[in-house]
Amino acid sequence: MEFYQILKGEFLKQRKSFTWPIALLIPILAGGLSFINLLLRYDYLIGLEANKGLSSWNILLLQHHFLWFFFLSLVVTIFASMVHYIEYRSNGWKSTLALPVSKMKVYFAKWFLAFILSTIMILINGVVLLIAGIALRFPETVDLILILKYTLYQIVSITSLISIQCFISSEINNTNIALTIGFVGVASSLFFAQSEKLSKIIPYAHIMYTLPDSTINNGIPLQYGSVISILFLLIGFIFFNRKEIC
Repeated sequence: MEFYQILKGEFLKQRKSFTWPIALLIPILAGGLSFINLLLRYDYLIGLEANKGLSSWNILLLQHHFLWFFFLSLVVTIFASMVHYIEYRSNGWKSTLALPVSKMKVYFAKWFLAFILSTIMILINGVVLLIAGIALRFPETVDLILILKYTLYQIVSITSLISIQCFISSEINNTNIALTIGFVGVASSLFFAQSEKLSKIIPYAHIMYTLPDSTINNGIPLQYGSVISILFLLIGFIFFNRKEIC
C-alpha cells in the first residue's frame, strides 16, 4: 500500500473529530486577543523603554508570542496524542496493521498528519497577524519578512515536539497519561527556557525560541530541534515496529 493511501485513511479517521475545528479556530482566537491587547494598549507599549527601537510589528509579535506559545504547544501535544487515541478507542490497530503495509509507514503517516494539522494552525496564525497589523494601521509598512521568519521557525520547531509526543502516545495505551505528560512538559517549558543549555534538549521549550528577535537564540529550535526531531522519529520507528498489537 502506498504512503499517500495510508495518509488519506488517517485524514478520513479525523474528519469527524475536533482536531480540525481546533486547527482553524485557535489561531483566530489567539490573534483576536492580541489584536484587542494592542488596540487598547498600543500607545503604552510603544512608549515603554524596553520596547525602544522596536517596530509596531515587532511589538505585535512580542505580545502575541507568549500567549501563542502556550496555545500552539498544547494543541500540538493534543494532535500528536489524538492521532493515536483513535486507534486505541476503536481497537483499530488490528485492522490497520492487517493491511499490506509496514508499521513504519503507519507510524509516519500519524506523525505527518499531526505535522500537517499543526502547520495549518501556524499558517493561519501568520495570516491573522498580518490582518491584525493592517487593521491596527501601523505606521510602518507590512513586515512580511518578519512574519515569514516567525512562521518558518515555528514549523521547524514543532517537529521535535511532535516526534517525542508521538513516541509517548504510541507506547502508552492510555491517552490521558500521554496527554498529562505532554501538558506537564508544556507547563514546565518556561522553567526549561531559563537555561539555554537545558532548552536545547527539551522539545517542549523549543517553540519559546521561535520569536525572530536579536535577544533570542533561534538556533535552538532550528538546529537542536531538528536533530531531536529526527532522533525521536527514528526511536519511534524502532519501538513501534517491535510493538505487539493485541
